[in-house]
Amino acid sequence: MATRRPARPARIERPGLPIRFGYLGETAADEAEAADAAPRQLKTSELVAQRIVAGIVDDRLQVGDRLPAEAEMLQQYEVSRESLREGLRLLEVQGLVAIKRGPGGGPVVTSIDPRNLARTSTLYYHLAGASYNELFDAWLLFEPAVVRQVTESVERAEKKQALGPYLPEYDTERTRFMSRSTGFHEAIANLGGNRVLSLMLRSLSHIVVEHIVRDLDPMAEQAEIIDDHAEIGRAMIEGRGQRAQKLMAEHISHLVTFYREQFPDRMDDYVQWR
Repeated sequence: MATRRPARPARIERPGLPIRFGYLGETAADEAEAADAAPRQLKTSELVAQRIVAGIVDDRLQVGDRLPAEAEMLQQYEVSRESLREGLRLLEVQGLVAIKRGPGGGPVVTSIDPRNLARTSTLYYHLAGASYNELFDAWLLFEPAVVRQVTESVERAEKKQALGPYLPEYDTERTRFMSRSTGFHEAIANLGGNRVLSLMLRSLSHIVVEHIVRDLDPMAEQAEIIDDHAEIGRAMIEGRGQRAQKLMAEHISHLVTFYREQFPDRMDDYVQWR
């Protein structure tokens, strides 16, 4: 497939909160102010949430496991009932625990869903004034680099087993096609074994799918996507890192160009918090 690099839109000055740059400022006064600013002290409820998360990991709890009863946690953490419940609500809002109501209810461990990370990050992106154009630029820089790392570091058999089920086939049913197509990208994110990269890439992909792709007819690009994924998958399985990176960059460039053509008025919108 010929390279179709999307033209980078002109930078637009837009409202948004500044992103803090640590202890470096433009003036000595800025640096002094930053140095004097002590880190915010965590609230008791946040400390409780932190300890609950640590306990889930340390005790090797799995999805569906119940957390200790309220009376036991009150004694363990030595906090008020209000602080304990607020800490649990913080985790519930982040999608890290589920609170079952009624008799026999209580907090239960849930899966780590990148959609929850995506939703939280969109709030930061919106407040910073970030646009969908910037989101696409980040995707174009990020995923091809991950593809190369995975291609060159993962065994052939493991790549073949992970990618095989998600290589698309021609299908007239929209939901099945989207599931296989997005599953291909998720499999790549998981293959590297780096959980930070996996979560970041999958949350980014989720925003693209939920905010843009679902408003389109993906079947219009079915043939292009099938051919691209087949080529990328083949290059990855064969261990051809540079080629796999190049093919993924071309694939994303094509999709970004298509999205920008379909929604030219939306690309400079703020990334929405959903």
